Amino acid sequence: MGEPSWKSLLIEGWAFVVIGVICFVGGLIAGGLLGTTKTETVTVAATSNASEEVEVGEAQEESGAAATGESEEPGAQVFTNSGCGSCHTFKAANSTGTTGPNLNEYLAPDDDSAGIEEMIIDPNSEIAEGFSANVMPTSYGQSISKGELEQLVQFLINNSRAGGGKPEGPGGEEHDVGGPTD
Repeated sequence: MGEPSWKSLLIEGWAFVVIGVICFVGGLIAGGLLGTTKTETVTVAATSNASEEVEVGEAQEESGAAATGESEEPGAQVFTNSGCGSCHTFKAANSTGTTGPNLNEYLAPDDDSAGIEEMIIDPNSEIAEGFSANVMPTSYGQSISKGELEQLVQFLINNSRAGGGKPEGPGGEEHDVGGPTD
């Protein structure tokens, strides 16, 4: 037996690459990450009357992003920018994802900021009933800054039952921003 030719090494190398790609795509499909892309649409009403446009601008200035349908809380922007809403339902963020648990129901009064932070940066440490491990990315500890992570955790606590937060939204159950209703 002699040394393998460059041609046979090239063919073997491409075979390994093809097998690797097939395994990678198979893993994405098995993990449910392909074909689950959801798009959130935010509609902002515009008027043709200049004086009304000024009023809208003033309302945005006074109430932050609330005039455009976004939350004033910085954590809401982190939630949106990180793509959390594409997998999780969370009323405060107007998200309806179903790949992961409904955060209105899943976050509980005994979930404190440290526990919620761990759920985000090490999602396999606690798996919600009915959901699989290794679906939520484990890279949020690196891709979200410490400050943004704190804002996100605070947003989740402020708008859910977590941390002993409000079980009902302001104005009663019809404006509920946390927890399930019976």
